[in-house]
Amino acid sequence: MSGCARVEGRCLKWPTLRLITSGSLRRAKRRQLVDDYDDDDQIWCVLDTELDSRLAEAMLAKAGPKVQLALSTPCFDFWLLLHHKDHRAPFQTAGHVEKALKSAVRGWTKGSTRFGDFQDGIEVACQRAKAIDSDGNDDMRNPSSSAWKLVESIRASAGE
Repeated sequence: MSGCARVEGRCLKWPTLRLITSGSLRRAKRRQLVDDYDDDDQIWCVLDTELDSRLAEAMLAKAGPKVQLALSTPCFDFWLLLHHKDHRAPFQTAGHVEKALKSAVRGWTKGSTRFGDFQDGIEVACQRAKAIDSDGNDDMRNPSSSAWKLVESIRASAGE
């Protein structure tokens, strides 16, 4: 089984990369046991830390070696913001990130994210996220996002 992701307008194919953008780590692990997975398949959970270090530590501990995490602090909307703006000042809440994103992307609202509003900024978002946290392991740095690791994994699987 294979899949395709659009990155910068191109279709990148990979040997079955499972992306779980919501739900629990437990569900991700259960799917790995039940679904037909190959040795080179990957499971990714894209999660918010919500500025809660205990939550982030629990997610990291439960993930284990077979589940990769792409964490964003305080929330995934920060990763989206990086597609349009280099922002390094801390946010007090996820709501403040949402407000900044609405300011950067006209017409954006939570729950109606359009890929077209972000596709041209994928490379710059990766660069900006790496500049904030170059190894992607400072999960509670505010703000930060390790979603770039998922993008790099997709690209590597596609042979880029």
